Amino acid sequence: MKKILIVLLGSLLILGGCFQMNEKTEEEKEQEGTTPVQDYVGQGFSFVDGDKSAERVEKHEEEIKQEAINYMKTTYKTDVKVNNVVPARNAAVVMVECEEPIQFHTSVIVSLVLNKDDVGSARSEEGEVEKAIVGGLYAKAYKEEFEHLDAFAEKIAKENDLLGMRDEAIDKTASEGYTSNYYFLSIFASDYPSVYNAYLENQDISAEELKILFAKDDPTSKNILIPMKFFSKENKLPKQKVADNLAEETRKEEGLPKGNYITSVFKNHIINRVGLSDGKHVDVEDIIK
Repeated sequence: MKKILIVLLGSLLILGGCFQMNEKTEEEKEQEGTTPVQDYVGQGFSFVDGDKSAERVEKHEEEIKQEAINYMKTTYKTDVKVNNVVPARNAAVVMVECEEPIQFHTSVIVSLVLNKDDVGSARSEEGEVEKAIVGGLYAKAYKEEFEHLDAFAEKIAKENDLLGMRDEAIDKTASEGYTSNYYFLSIFASDYPSVYNAYLENQDISAEELKILFAKDDPTSKNILIPMKFFSKENKLPKQKVADNLAEETRKEEGLPKGNYITSVFKNHIINRVGLSDGKHVDVEDIIK
């Protein structure tokens, strides 16, 4: 019986090679593949059923972009630029970036009208843009501290022979809010109502005013999570000691932004379609600064 199955499988493989009826496109191969983090620039990044709306999204891309830009301006009084338009189920996910007066990455969903060749309205996932804004405001309030964090993260990455995400990958795939090559901010806007509402009233609010409002909403900075993400140069997990060393350096470093830090080290490869690693990592949590 086994011999028969082997013969049948061999025949199917040969037929598949001859007829190529189910041969995958280059785009499908890219989506299903992985890429070393140092080479990943967003290739294959996709959403469920995006292939079904890809043609319509391409046709209406400029309208979709403008709809996302208008939504951010009207709803959040914030100017953004579009970095990527990704087809999704009956919609397009628009990856946008704010550069001034604060910095953050987020996404806007623009619907496609069913049974009609037209672009629908824009929306965002609940709380996603709001937390991106608050993260950007925290980075503005403590600009010097974040510049120090950038330099520190770069230094310990080099010392430990580790890598970070490329700028191009962040632009094309990231929607976490304030994001750097080695870390991002995880902040819920609901924890900072004074900060968020002040921004909606005045987009040019000063760093000094923001510091006062952050202290009012969260005196101990306990609600600010700063995950630091590093990647191995090889596609295998390093020993726990590597994460322990990073954590120890972070604990000792003075002048970093206040918050609850996590140091994580992932394997080298990124899963193209999601723009993330496979999730396996070594880490150290609860590094309070």
